[in-house]
Amino acid sequence: MKKQLSLAMMLVLWTSIVSAAWLDYNHVFDENHDFGYSDNVNIDIIGFQTADDWTNRLKITSPVLRDSKDTAVGEYHIVLWEKPIKNYTAEQRDSLKELEPVMIMELDESVDLSIKQGDVTTDKSYFGVIVPVNDNVIPGNTSKPFCFDFWTLTYDIGDNCNNFGRAPIVKEPETTAEESTTADDQTTKELTVALNDEEEHNAAEGADMSMADISHSVNGNVVTLTWTEVPYSDNVEIRIFDKATADYVTLGTVPMSQERFQYTTKDWEDELLFAFIPRDAKGREYRYDVNVRHEADVTPEIKEAPKVWPAEDFAVMLLITVALYICYRVFASRKAS
Repeated sequence: MKKQLSLAMMLVLWTSIVSAAWLDYNHVFDENHDFGYSDNVNIDIIGFQTADDWTNRLKITSPVLRDSKDTAVGEYHIVLWEKPIKNYTAEQRDSLKELEPVMIMELDESVDLSIKQGDVTTDKSYFGVIVPVNDNVIPGNTSKPFCFDFWTLTYDIGDNCNNFGRAPIVKEPETTAEESTTADDQTTKELTVALNDEEEHNAAEGADMSMADISHSVNGNVVTLTWTEVPYSDNVEIRIFDKATADYVTLGTVPMSQERFQYTTKDWEDELLFAFIPRDAKGREYRYDVNVRHEADVTPEIKEAPKVWPAEDFAVMLLITVALYICYRVFASRKAS
């Protein structure tokens, strides 16, 4: 009997764990809860980064929320979809993608909700929200919607996600051979004009990172890169040269207006080569070299230079010698008399 009760309790516990692992979306969306995210407390997207193991990720952070009983919310679910989630309906539940929930400790001050590139399909744009869940497995108000694309290295948050994503491919109607030849000729002419216009536009208005006054500072093993915002590109991609692969690796894409980016050096790194690439308009890439060797500053010891017998000192000594000689002669003559 005891064995049966133990099995029953384990079955109930397992069932509760399984049910808690999958959100009940009917209680998540289109409902107001007494805790969760608000206009003043919400998530923050840091941008694309490369971790120490060269894993690409979109870093998202959140403050630790508290529920209606003032208890820290310990579970955060990342829900993704290939369309804006505000258009979600109950019939489309299976198409939503839920990542492994992030658990926190009571003393944590913020939550790292980073999404790894391996968690999604690279050739797709995604839309998502963060769902906080308290200890009673009750969901709270969701975060602002966010959107991202690892292929184009772009992201956004809030209402800007309404127009985010790649343009759909429109299937062209079938044409006859004669119409196709005429269309090809016309397309070739239009393409030539477009390319010429694009070259002129890029030459005149392409973002030029060489004009961004890029500089840096080193504090311990943290290199802070700074620049001045340049026009014609809202975002700038920052890469670093990897000697092992002899190629550049993307560290992240940040808003041009951010004007700063921090990189933590590895123990074996002494010289770094960064590349700054405008993302929103064909512009001019700029490469920037940083030497992070820690050389001790040796302050030379300045000693007082020895005296070198100047003419004044020699003259004084000569006068003293003559005076002593005269005194000696006077003393000798008096003694003789």
